[in-house]
Amino acid sequence: MDKRPYIGIALIFFILVMWTMTITNNARKQVKPIPHSQAPQSVINNTPKATPQFTADTIELSLDTVDTKVAQIIVSRIGGTIKAVNLKHYKSPNSKSVELIPENARTLGGAMGEINLSNARVELIDRTPLSLVYEFKDTLLPAGINKTYSFKDSSYTFEVAIDLPEPSKYKIQWDAGLRTTEKNAEMEVRYFGGIVKSGGTVTVKGLNSLDTLPKGEPGTIEWVGVKNKYFLSAIVPGVETENYSLNKATFTRVGGGCMSGCMPTGAINQEDIKVSASLTTQASKRHKFKLYVGPLDYDILKRTGSGLEDACYFGFKWIRPISRLFLKVLTGLHKVVPNYGVVIIIFSFLLSMMFFPLTKMSQKSMIEMQKLQPKLQELQKKYAKEPKHLNQATMELYRKHGVSPFSGCLPMLIQMPIFFALYALLDTTIALRGAVFIPHWIEDLSQHDPFFALPIVMGVMMFLQQKLQGKASSGSSQQMQQQQKMMMYFMPVMFTVIFLKFPAGLVLYWFVYNIFSFAQTYTLMKTKGF
Repeated sequence: MDKRPYIGIALIFFILVMWTMTITNNARKQVKPIPHSQAPQSVINNTPKATPQFTADTIELSLDTVDTKVAQIIVSRIGGTIKAVNLKHYKSPNSKSVELIPENARTLGGAMGEINLSNARVELIDRTPLSLVYEFKDTLLPAGINKTYSFKDSSYTFEVAIDLPEPSKYKIQWDAGLRTTEKNAEMEVRYFGGIVKSGGTVTVKGLNSLDTLPKGEPGTIEWVGVKNKYFLSAIVPGVETENYSLNKATFTRVGGGCMSGCMPTGAINQEDIKVSASLTTQASKRHKFKLYVGPLDYDILKRTGSGLEDACYFGFKWIRPISRLFLKVLTGLHKVVPNYGVVIIIFSFLLSMMFFPLTKMSQKSMIEMQKLQPKLQELQKKYAKEPKHLNQATMELYRKHGVSPFSGCLPMLIQMPIFFALYALLDTTIALRGAVFIPHWIEDLSQHDPFFALPIVMGVMMFLQQKLQGKASSGSSQQMQQQQKMMMYFMPVMFTVIFLKFPAGLVLYWFVYNIFSFAQTYTLMKTKGF
């Protein structure tokens, strides 16, 4: 996940906090990626030296289809590889079911020792509605190599077992990547990458941090896979592993500012974004794996019992608990309110009410600080050449009147991790994918407002709020009033520009939250409810 949007947001909040500190305290000018290692000699390369040249390389012999309640899986009789995975409960931009494997690709091949089995001819020797058993029949291979698929009717997880005639290492690989599934492919590209959980730690490698050649990485490997914004393909080993690898197909770099979208330089094609993941197991006659091919849905992934829920992005480590809590709240509300846009409005109201005491404290502190301005200016004149004494006298004045110069910043500081958590959640949760708020306007809360109306009215709301804050500090010095006037125009414009391409769900939250904050501030000023 690209961190540049977070840096931009952090800078915005930093400016807001510093500005608030200036207004309320003008007298005091205060001013783990996993490292690449050399693969052991036993690691299998993508092009093994001893790979036979099979005659079935380019011939599609036959296809076998398995239908479950959640997916349709098509398996090719070339290597017993997977030709297609069609998710029935998720729609693509053309209103068809989401297809995860790129066109004309096959995946989930493997290699026995240094012998590549991905293109070998296989024969279907047994099948049931939820299982397929293949035997490798190529004359260049030893007899007794079987591949068995076992599916579950209501699960995105299935099993594959490889039986070999003698103990050998086996390399299983998902080498087709995933296809783009969203309308805005350029924006989606920045979410493509490889992901692994090894030694209890999850590491995500984006397109720019992946090499084109696989390098074996040893460790206690819990699972490895490839992902895009909303979907995941992961391999979970059922036997002892030796190493894993993540790599991409080409050297194409991802460019562009991620605040407005990242994309490969030049036109997008599948090779530019194709990420491969593989696992190599220790020598054995039978190798078992679980495969998950489905949505990046936290609850669905957690039910697999394989720790795959850690593949869901919830932001930086210190805000993940907040993101998970918010996810529970949003999905819980959605059980009662079917429209996720309305859910976000209710959620914004609940948060604004929770922070009302802080808002009240901030407004009271701002007004009290304005009352102290004449005395602060006297101290500035008195100790103009004695900064140390000025600071001591200023702090004593604050203590005497029970005022904290930092209380006005507290609501913003507390909101920063909350905003980060909401950004991570609302930007990537599949729950908002295709969620309609208002038909013919915002028909997908996970995408930006197509008419940019929501960010613009959000900016207008921020301007009104800044203007209201200016009235609250009307007794301030001329210098402070000039600063406030500058910020009154600058901050709304800056926020509007940055929020133009943010998910509509996130912009909706910030807009509604500002409405409630404005109403609270207005009420406090009118009633002097301190």
